[in-house]
Amino acid sequence: MSDERTVMPAARADPDRTVLRAAESPIVIDGRYVLEERLGDGGMGVVYRARDQLMESHHDSNPYVAVKLINESLRNDSKVRTLLQRECSRAQKLSHPNIIRVFYFGCDKKTDSDYLTMELLQGESLERLIRDHHTGLAWSRSWQLIAQLCAGLEFAHAQGIVHSDVKPSNLFVTESGTLKILDFGIAAPLRRKGNTSTQTLLNPRLLGAVSERYSPLEMHLGLDADPADDVYSAACVIYELLTGRHPYRALRTPEAAAQNIKPDPIPTLSKLQNHALCKALGFRRSERTATIAELKAGLLEVPRSNSRAYFWYATAATLGAAAVLSVWFSPLRNQITHDVPGQAANPQLVSDPAEEAAKVATATESHGEIAETANNGEKSLQTEPSAPVASSPTTAPDESHGDLAGNASSGVQSPDPRQTAASKPEHLRVPAAKLTQPVKKKRLGERCGSIEEHVQLGETVSEEEQAYLVQNCR
Repeated sequence: MSDERTVMPAARADPDRTVLRAAESPIVIDGRYVLEERLGDGGMGVVYRARDQLMESHHDSNPYVAVKLINESLRNDSKVRTLLQRECSRAQKLSHPNIIRVFYFGCDKKTDSDYLTMELLQGESLERLIRDHHTGLAWSRSWQLIAQLCAGLEFAHAQGIVHSDVKPSNLFVTESGTLKILDFGIAAPLRRKGNTSTQTLLNPRLLGAVSERYSPLEMHLGLDADPADDVYSAACVIYELLTGRHPYRALRTPEAAAQNIKPDPIPTLSKLQNHALCKALGFRRSERTATIAELKAGLLEVPRSNSRAYFWYATAATLGAAAVLSVWFSPLRNQITHDVPGQAANPQLVSDPAEEAAKVATATESHGEIAETANNGEKSLQTEPSAPVASSPTTAPDESHGDLAGNASSGVQSPDPRQTAASKPEHLRVPAAKLTQPVKKKRLGERCGSIEEHVQLGETVSEEEQAYLVQNCR
């Protein structure tokens, strides 16, 4: 098929659009559709804006549809008429927001002309959009069109249909920004292994119905349809959308392949995106991206670590999370205990954070260890990051302290010493002899209490804290 405009049911005025004059006798198709305006044409048919008299008789507020008629020169060609019927049949199976809706296939008895009706779109073809942006469309707008193109083709492939004629003139952008895939006239069913029932007796590829600049080599050779065919065509369209020019200097695909032309990288894309697009533009299936999903992932789902915006977002999120964790798990906040069966609740529970902080500050100021307590407390927590989020049941707290690191209100529980103590490296364990020494009956400083707490829970204790525990706390 020609690379000229094919189906373009647009509302925008074009030089080749013909408005049928009122003085002329109206052309009515099948006694129902009054042709009012010629919208576009291609190698197989002409598309008109038509008024549906049946809808109009029922006072429909929008009785207009697009009618596609076979060219007069092809009305006696049974193969072309079959292609139009196949286009209608396949399109009716593809109910997707990014694929044009086809309503009905019929034949006008007076003229013996086959036709099909479809939704009338308001907007412009992608071909015109590219023409109006000769240096390429900005990524902020083009990525949405790329995503919609991939979504529509991916859906068609899932239904076993390869479009086989993806090009700018067969893509349409509505006034609301929705991309529509048009013209499934030479679409082909996928060949499935061991199943020949889905094969069509009419292969458009063997009739030369290919786009010279957007069809891959396999289509020029008349090979069976494959999703990778649409991958190549879509990649050509995407490249042209982003740059305003064809990736292979508008050469026929066989000529570009013979010269082994390499498409230039696109400055607005990252290295990974350029690689994904270049691979999709491979001349042969063996070297080309296999599916539309892979192409979409390479262009639109770039690893976030390579995104500048994500870098700042991740940095801010990390700092925010660290601040929250330091507030939740700091020893200055861990004064709430779990209720133990048979034991009264800790009478020193403090519900007001300000009051709690004041009491802790008063208690620790007498020992001159406020700053040291905070630093060592956070250090001991960081040596075992998995400890605060353990989901195993907690054991009863040591009666001499009554302080656990778990926070009942936040749903965080302390780890089971039986599960964590045995897994500690030998050089990080507190010697058993020291653990069995009797605890002196004296008021412990805040740092001593914190270290004792971690020892009782079987958590990792640094060598510095072990020495401090032996020298100053026992």
